[in-house]
Amino acid sequence: MENEQGVLAAPCAEYENLTAARQCAEAERVHFDRVLSIALGVATGLLSCGASVSRVEIAVERICFSCGAKEVNVFALPSMVLCSIKLADGSEISQMKRNFEVSNNLRKMEMYNQLSRDICAKKMTAEEAEGRLLELNSDSFCRPAVAVLGFALVAGVFAVYFGGALIDSVPAFVAGCVMGALNLLLSKKSFNSYARTFVLSLVGGMLSILLCMLLIVCGVACSVTMVMIGTIMTVVPGLLICNAVRDMFSGDIYSGAFEFLNGVLTVLAIAAGYGASLILLPIGDFYIQPPARQSELEYYLYAILSSLCGAVSVGVMFNCAVKKILVNLGNILVTVTIYLLLSQFNGDVFLSNFIATLFAALVSEVLARVFKAPSTIFLVPAIIVFVPGGSLYYTMDGIVSGDIASAVSYGKAAGLSLLGIAVGISVVTALFQIIHPVKGKAGLKRFLRFKQKQQNNQQGKD
Repeated sequence: MENEQGVLAAPCAEYENLTAARQCAEAERVHFDRVLSIALGVATGLLSCGASVSRVEIAVERICFSCGAKEVNVFALPSMVLCSIKLADGSEISQMKRNFEVSNNLRKMEMYNQLSRDICAKKMTAEEAEGRLLELNSDSFCRPAVAVLGFALVAGVFAVYFGGALIDSVPAFVAGCVMGALNLLLSKKSFNSYARTFVLSLVGGMLSILLCMLLIVCGVACSVTMVMIGTIMTVVPGLLICNAVRDMFSGDIYSGAFEFLNGVLTVLAIAAGYGASLILLPIGDFYIQPPARQSELEYYLYAILSSLCGAVSVGVMFNCAVKKILVNLGNILVTVTIYLLLSQFNGDVFLSNFIATLFAALVSEVLARVFKAPSTIFLVPAIIVFVPGGSLYYTMDGIVSGDIASAVSYGKAAGLSLLGIAVGISVVTALFQIIHPVKGKAGLKRFLRFKQKQQNNQQGKD
């Protein structure tokens, strides 16, 4: 009997152990399935707001590690995120989530970033995180009137910044309003992003020409060129190109190249739209040379004031929090002053953009760490005035009018400007990757040490 009981007892114990192991493995799988769902929800939310791919990958890694994962592999593109977690039994689970929308919504980006931080800090349960994620996904947190106003302000202010008179801001403001309203309408439809950019550019160009013609017929001198340049600034993919360069120099070559190609195609769509408007409505006798600034004092006064207003306008258009805009004003003012002084006394397009961007990126990284927010929120408004909207317009105008020499000259200037911005961002990104690593083994070890310290402090309080 004892022998029989002994023979029977072993398989029974083995069965119980096997059942317990299966239950444990199944519980672990269910847990990490939920963790992945939340992490990828945050990731696609960040992507939809214009966050860089490197920022998205970091957020997913940290959420998974904070929830107990030991090995996490993340791959992100602007259109999708894929993540896998290795379980205790050696198997892996993975999830993939697509992103179909990209908009420059800096306030919502900050909210997704804060949600990621709260999850990592164990400030909310899984149910609360899912509820917050659902709330963020269902609301843009941007009033339509404010979005339209942002478009109008950007167009009006930059028409003056690039050399126009104050009167040029009026038709640019009106055209910007229409473009903003049309952008809201098209964003609700299943409209290809390049097609939407083309339509906005075509409408913006034609409206600029028609409004200026109307003012000129009424006896008011108005520069079509400056008005069109102002409206171009509402659709130039400054944030996209900025993220592309940052991702490439963070080691995400494939993702960065994908974003950069996306930016190039967007620029081509802009050129096609404004070029088509010039062909359909030739300026001809309605061309008026923009007024020259009377003195250096007047030049600097216009440039500094309009650049500050332009940066604030971009913040409004990108739905940035008012507090972040005000905090960033000092950075914007010093950055623009450096750029203007270098442009005036040095004349080197690349060097002027590089040094000014270098300063703006450094300050933005510091502000990002002080306010626990993505550096993009502070960087984009500070460097938006460097985006060569004027050079892009004159390049396109030269191609349309057949003046290839002029198109090549302005195209070269636009390329050097973008290169200076790209190198400036890249240098700072590489510097902070060395000083403050967030990826790879060093970043993981530092993050785990931080979490262990937090747990020890919490146990000490209890």
